[in-house]
Amino acid sequence: MDIRLSEFQELLRTNAEDFLTREVPTSRIREIEKAGEPDAGLWQQMTELGWTGLLIAEQYGGQGGSLTDSAVLIQQLCRAAMLTPFQNTVVSAATIQKFASDDLKQTLLPRIAAGAVATPAAVEQSGVVGAPAEATAADGTVSGRKFFVEYAQTADLHLVTAVQDGAPGIAIVARDQGGVSAQDLKSVGATPQSIVTYENAAMEGFIPGSEAVDYLRMLGAAIAALECYSHAQKSLDMAVDYTQMRVQFGQPIGAFEAVQQRVADMAIQVEASKYLTHELIWSFDDDSVNPDQVPVVKAITARAVTDVTMWSHVLHGGLGYMEEYDLQFHTRRGKEAALRWGGMRESMTAIANAALA
Repeated sequence: MDIRLSEFQELLRTNAEDFLTREVPTSRIREIEKAGEPDAGLWQQMTELGWTGLLIAEQYGGQGGSLTDSAVLIQQLCRAAMLTPFQNTVVSAATIQKFASDDLKQTLLPRIAAGAVATPAAVEQSGVVGAPAEATAADGTVSGRKFFVEYAQTADLHLVTAVQDGAPGIAIVARDQGGVSAQDLKSVGATPQSIVTYENAAMEGFIPGSEAVDYLRMLGAAIAALECYSHAQKSLDMAVDYTQMRVQFGQPIGAFEAVQQRVADMAIQVEASKYLTHELIWSFDDDSVNPDQVPVVKAITARAVTDVTMWSHVLHGGLGYMEEYDLQFHTRRGKEAALRWGGMRESMTAIANAALA
C-alpha cells in the first residue's frame, strides 16, 4: 500500500482546502452549530463540486472514485471542523453500491449523487455495537426504534438495520413520511442526533444479508477512525504552531525539553493513527478488509484523539480552554468520533472476544 496521494487526490485535497477556507470560516461553523442542522447551501455547493457522487460508479451518475478518494475529502472536512452529513452519506452509498440489487442501485445511487442525504440507523437501545437488530421488516414496511441516528431530521434516506423473515438486512426508508418520527438528542460534538421511531414506515427497498449489515458497521467504524486521526492531526498542528509562537522566559515554550517530549509523544500517536486508518480504508477498496482489524484501529485512534486533544489544551494553557478559540471544535468533534460506532472500551471488548473465540 502506498499512502502517498495520487495526482487526482492531491487535486482533490487542494481544491477542498481552498473551498473550505473560502466558504467555511469558523464563524460559519458556529452559525451551523447554533442552527442545529446542516447548511443546505453548503451541501448544494458540495454536490455541484461532485463530492456526493465521487464514490458512486459512473453508470449511476457518479464519478467512479474510491473510498480512498472520499477519505481525502473527509480529512479536509474534519480539519475545517465542518458539520456535514457527508461521512454518513459515504458509508450509506458504499453499502448500497456493494450489496443492493441492480434495481435498487438504479433507484437510489443517482439520487445520492445528485445530493440526496443518506444516513445509517443501526444502534439499538442497548447501545452495544453489533447488537442484533430489534427493528422488523415485513410487507414492505419496517417498525422499530433506533438510537443516535445522525442527521435523522434532515436526511432523505435512512438505512435501518432490521430483521425480515428471520434474517438480518438493511431497510431503505424515506424520512419524509408519517411512519417516521424523531426525538432530538444533544451530543458533545454538536452533530445532530435523534432517537428515531419507525411505525410501519414504508420501505423503498431491502438489502438482505448479514454481510451488508456487517459491512455498514465496519465501514462506519473505519470512517470514524479516520475522523479521529484527522482531528488529532489538526490539534497537533495547532499545538506545534502555538508552542513556536508563545514566548516565556525569553524564548518560545517549544524550546523547553518537557514541551518537546510531550509534542513528540503526541506526534507518535498521530503518525500511528495516520498509517493505520489509511491502510484500513484502502483495504475496503481492495476488498481485503480484515474484520478483526477494524476494532483494533478504532481503539487506537479513539485513544489517540482523546490524548492528543487533551495535551493540546494543556500546551495552549488558558487560551486552549476558551470557547472562542478553535481548538475546542476538534476536541468535541474528536470525542464524538471516538464514541461513534463503538468507543475504545467497546472496541477492546470486540478485540478480546475475537481473540478468545
